[in-house]
Amino acid sequence: MKMTQPDTAAATEVESPAWLEESAHALDWNGPSSRMFTRFRDADLDRSIIDHLERVVRRQPARLAVTDGETSLTFAELWGGLTGLAEIIVARTGPGDLVGIVLPASPMFPLAMLACLAAGRPFVALDPRYPGDWLAQVLGDARPALIIGCEDVVPGAAKDWPFADVVPLTRPPPAAREGWRPAEPSPDEPACVLFTSGSTGRPKGIVNSQRNLLQRVLQSINAAHINADDRFLTLASLCTIVGVRDVMTALIAGASIRLIDPQRVAAREILDVVRSEAITILFAFPALLRSVVASGAERPGDGLRLIRIGGDTTLWSDIDLLRTWLAPGAAIQLIYAATEAPMMQWFVDDTCRGDDARIPIGYPLPGNRLAIVDEDGRCTLPGEIGELIVASPYVTLGSWINGCVKAGAIERCADRSGRIFRTGDLVRQRSDGLLERVGRKDRQVKIRGARVELEGVEAVLHQHPFVRDVGVLARTSSAEEAVILVAYVSPRDGAPAGLIEELRELMRSAPTAMRPGRFHLLEAIPRLPNSKLDVRALAALDEDHARSELTGVAAGNDEAIKGDVIALSVARVWRDVLQVPVRSPNDDFFEAGGDSLKAIAFVLELERALSAEVSVGLINETPGFAQLCAALRERRTPRYVPLVPLKAGDGRPPVFFIHGVGGNVVEILPTARQMTYPGAVIGIQARGLAGEGPAHTSVEAMAVDYLREIKAHQRHGPYHLCGYSFGGLVAFEMARRLQEAGEEVGLVGLFDTMMSPVRWPLRAWLAIAGRRIAGLSERVGARLRGRTAPAVEKSLSRRGLQKSTSASILKVTANALIASARYRPGFYAGELTLFSPSGREPGLPSLHSIWNRHARTLRVVETSGEHATMLSAANARFTAASLTRCLPGA
Repeated sequence: MKMTQPDTAAATEVESPAWLEESAHALDWNGPSSRMFTRFRDADLDRSIIDHLERVVRRQPARLAVTDGETSLTFAELWGGLTGLAEIIVARTGPGDLVGIVLPASPMFPLAMLACLAAGRPFVALDPRYPGDWLAQVLGDARPALIIGCEDVVPGAAKDWPFADVVPLTRPPPAAREGWRPAEPSPDEPACVLFTSGSTGRPKGIVNSQRNLLQRVLQSINAAHINADDRFLTLASLCTIVGVRDVMTALIAGASIRLIDPQRVAAREILDVVRSEAITILFAFPALLRSVVASGAERPGDGLRLIRIGGDTTLWSDIDLLRTWLAPGAAIQLIYAATEAPMMQWFVDDTCRGDDARIPIGYPLPGNRLAIVDEDGRCTLPGEIGELIVASPYVTLGSWINGCVKAGAIERCADRSGRIFRTGDLVRQRSDGLLERVGRKDRQVKIRGARVELEGVEAVLHQHPFVRDVGVLARTSSAEEAVILVAYVSPRDGAPAGLIEELRELMRSAPTAMRPGRFHLLEAIPRLPNSKLDVRALAALDEDHARSELTGVAAGNDEAIKGDVIALSVARVWRDVLQVPVRSPNDDFFEAGGDSLKAIAFVLELERALSAEVSVGLINETPGFAQLCAALRERRTPRYVPLVPLKAGDGRPPVFFIHGVGGNVVEILPTARQMTYPGAVIGIQARGLAGEGPAHTSVEAMAVDYLREIKAHQRHGPYHLCGYSFGGLVAFEMARRLQEAGEEVGLVGLFDTMMSPVRWPLRAWLAIAGRRIAGLSERVGARLRGRTAPAVEKSLSRRGLQKSTSASILKVTANALIASARYRPGFYAGELTLFSPSGREPGLPSLHSIWNRHARTLRVVETSGEHATMLSAANARFTAASLTRCLPGA
């Protein structure tokens, strides 16, 4: 079957952003710069791959070219076989036809790839052991006119792929007839099509030209000084860009290439090959390399001069491990690239360590132009995170669709200097010029409003000495449509029985949103041939593991608290709402992933389970599992406790933090726990929240009441007062009254407080309040809809229990809104510190313009997040640091 010629339609032209400056470092900086080799020059990119190989064949025909340990080919044998196969390909296909290669990792694979290039035909490389449905889908999309396959493929080929002829290949065919010459296509025509893994979607065929491939070869040879004395072992699938690059690099440099299928051999066998066959250059993905190093105590030998790493996140701990494993003087090279484009490589310099556990990906090098842009396409400032884009003549031609090359998402530079590829990788540039990769746009998730990089979570878990490999997924709980993190861990030999608990403790130093809700131990993490996580396999495993873990732990808890109906009910509701089981009596509701919205859902479910009224205030007072159970056993109604300790202190003046419009201090908790100020942080919650009495209806009454409470706790100043949103009005009034009474006032911090009718027309104030209340109601409603089935809602309504919890909260909120509308702020003869979130709603007047008539001096401090999230776990560390810096003597 003849395929159509590649579509050469131009890609969309875009204006070029401001490109990063190229590094002054040479490709071989910090590497084997004194080693003799034949330099690959830019002019060599205009010659074909076959032309380069033919020169090597003439120079060293009897030298070993490729081996898999059973079959070996010299350069002369390789040349003879590829010319014979190329002659067959030309006879059975037409110009522009795609040739499929479905072969295992044997010398026949590179022979077939080179034969296609010699015939002037692009090839698509596939592994016969890939899942049958994946192969069928890819071949159906690619529709090659000819398939070069192994014996296992040939019998079913006619039935499975009727659109293609099949050529079996188990040994090199006879050389082409005398006088036959390779085709000489343009170096910018399609050379190979490599399909992405398709782990989370439909496979996509990426098309690269010979020029694109040769640029990778050029950088590899010139950086690593590869010559004919090298023996190259690649632990990458030959169906990936890494495998194709390594084969071409070794052969064009005159070195030999050792082939291994890393999916089908043990790590110990790989180490044996490195030692016994005197391998000098080894490429491996980080996860596989860790397994190889850990497979035995033996070193690889002095001959291994270079480790090349790529394809996934590499950690400084990996480098430390390799330094003790390799011979002194051996180099470690980190390669950062994609199937769509070569980008960077550098020889790791240990003096470049920073705070991040991950190794920088390198410097901007010649041949590509790099830029870092934000979500709006604007270039980021130094140190800011943005998406990396690359512009180059060596960027992929596009995607292979219906027998043609389509530009798709690939754009063309307006100055016609190359094509633009948007990597999807999130990076930032350090002050020393190195780029750090912090994650991917498609692996960045939002958890309770916080942006979380899954690779950042993996990097933290990798810091544990007994973690060999780890993968983290964001999973959606079907019960409440909430996103939770699931961590899969492959432990090293000798790992302690309590490894998961140690990992949970390790993650306590990270923001709450980064903490996995479930951990699973696996012998090996499922990965695809390109070393990426097999997301489908992990998701399937998670469903089985989560079900068995929850059932197992619940059964264990059932046995441990047998007969204790309250503890058993709390444990079950805890598991259902937080999607994590209770593992210890000391488990904390908020540390287990709870927040203010989950607390409401938790209480509603608990009321249903116990047929008794429960207040959200009880969760604030007793967040620990055992504490909460004890309080429920006493059947006590939470008394009104205005002062709620959020963080312990050392006796220095505490920070009193007044609640927002909802009256609860739960939303303040994440920031309070992140503060490094030595003094305590004490939240002040609203009267009436627990349904124990009437709520306040004026800011002045709140100020009087709260001042009485804090004076009983702290007899003398200075008094540090903070308030979130509505609470800022109360903090302002308290500060004003303290000052009038001659008391010493310290910090007065207002967190995005702007509900002041003195400065706001009532209509504008109501519009803003309405938007925020609507947003809160929508989030609470979504949570309740996810947690309460219709039958439960009917049951709650029948017993009037919704009034006991949600009605109290709504009453407190309504009274606070009325109080803020009535309040007329006076003048404070001191300094106000106004904390303004970076994501404030557009169109709002500045906090400075709202408060400049009500205080002697103002200080504005920017924090992260939006109004609703500035104190949340996502932004707690930044906000806490900003607040701490403003406290005297912090």
